[in-house]
This record gives sequence, structure tokens and C-alpha cells, in this order.
Amino acid sequence: MAEKRHQQAFDVTMGSYDGAEICELIGLYILSTLQSKLHIENVGLYRDDGLAVLRSLSGRQADRVRKQLTEIFGNFGLRITVETNLKAVNYLDVNLNLNTGKYKPYRKPNNEPTYINAQSNHPPSITKQIPTSISKRISSLSSDKDTFDQAAPLYREALKRSGYAEPINFTPTDMAAISLKSWEIDLYRFKSTYTSFPRHIIDLFYLSSI
Repeated sequence: MAEKRHQQAFDVTMGSYDGAEICELIGLYILSTLQSKLHIENVGLYRDDGLAVLRSLSGRQADRVRKQLTEIFGNFGLRITVETNLKAVNYLDVNLNLNTGKYKPYRKPNNEPTYINAQSNHPPSITKQIPTSISKRISSLSSDKDTFDQAAPLYREALKRSGYAEPINFTPTDMAAISLKSWEIDLYRFKSTYTSFPRHIIDLFYLSSI
């Protein structure tokens, strides 16, 4: 919980009824500020995770943007730490690797997938689609079949524990044609802590520089 320093500040606890909505509203405001002050157009935010791309920047220009980001977040009562020149980053549920040019599913340590049991009282139209949905999701997060095959055993075992016998298979998607190596980017990772705003508003922010 962030410290409330004055009466004008407000507290929204994680898990409260309007927590997600306030998170998104403030996120939109921060995105608007970044776009107007730094002219960053390729920037997105999902709850507490963001990703931005800046093109054709030198090392000195990228460092200037880092300082500007620190100042902007500071004006919001946020403190951020910056990790620069990253070659791999975990964003939401995908790992992006610039060294290999590939991306793959990502799960936090000790976060095992769990699915509703095949014998549950959920409508059959729901349960029978779960293996297919998992196949599509893991395929969309995998840059190729080899990457899918490396990630699949974890999800196959989870489905088996939940009573599903259907296999999951790689389904090529449009995303599978993208090569991260062609981007030639350096990643900048931003981690923020909070003073006046709710702690869950923005946790991680990434800036990619091409």
C-alpha cells in the first residue's frame, strides 16, 4: 500500500470494486502524456504493463528519453528504476528475445496452469473447447513449432490433471511470421514504485528503442 501524504491523494486497494477501472483510466492519462510530451505513438498499456517503441535513436537520445520518462513519472508521484539495453524481456505472458529473434510463452516462477475439470458441471460446449483454446493460445505465443513443442508439455500435463485426453497441437498464426531480429531494438525496462497513486496502477513499463 502506498503512503497517503495528503488529503488530496486517494487510496484504491488492490481487488476493490473499481480498482481495475481506475487503473485503466490513469493508465490512459499517462499514455496520453507520454504521447504528447515525448511524441511516442507506438505505446500501449495493459493494466500494469506497458510497451513502447522508439525508432532511430542514438544511445545519447535514448538516455535523454530515459531521463524524460523519469521526470514525467515523477510528476505523477511515481519513482521508476530503469534497466537499459536489455536483449530479452518478459511482457505479460510472452518472452521476447532479441538475440534469437524468437518469442515464447512466459509464466512466472511457480505459477502452474490450472483448468476446470473435464467432469465439472460447466456446459459441455465450454469444457470441450478448452484443449483447442489452449492450443491456439500457446501457438499465438510461439514464434515457431519448435518453440511450441518446448512449451507444450507444461500445458499438456495440466490438461491431463484436469481430465482432458485431447492433445494440443501447434497451429500456425500470422504472428508466427514475425521475426524480432528484424527489429534491431534495445529494450529499456522501467519499474515504478508509488507515493500518492494506488500501488497497482502501473508496475512495469518498457521502452524499446530502434
